[in-house]
Amino acid sequence: MSSSNEPWWSVQPDTASGDRRQEDTEDFRDAAADLRDAAEYLRDAATPAAPPKESNWDFTWITQMGKRSPNGWAFTRALWSVGPAYTLFLASQRFEFWTASGFTLLGFAVIGGLHLRAERKTTRLLTWGLPVGLAYYAPVAILFGLGKVLVGG
Repeated sequence: MSSSNEPWWSVQPDTASGDRRQEDTEDFRDAAADLRDAAEYLRDAATPAAPPKESNWDFTWITQMGKRSPNGWAFTRALWSVGPAYTLFLASQRFEFWTASGFTLLGFAVIGGLHLRAERKTTRLLTWGLPVGLAYYAPVAILFGLGKVLVGG
């Protein structure tokens, strides 16, 4: 066939066996394609279905927080209990908004520190109630400011 000095990849096939090798190569290519198809089918059969796609604009976590977590309970109760009471306190003192903000920050620091030391429902309620009350007081402070401007004092 060839001399033993030549490497195997440089040996040229005989013309008689070349047709048979061509057929074998095509058969191997067909068998490899069938194996790839079988592997893809088995992979698809073994892979579980993808979970349903979640929406990015789902805000149900807010309502779930209000129903299930202690912070959510404290926040929803502060909306109608401590928040309005703190707003009435700030309005009765006729604080400027920035003074009320500083007073709220001071109270938040004191009650928040107490809450970190001893986590209680009351301290959680007060910690939520102070910012809520300040948010309620903002339009009241604006009306007081407009009233001062209109009255001239």
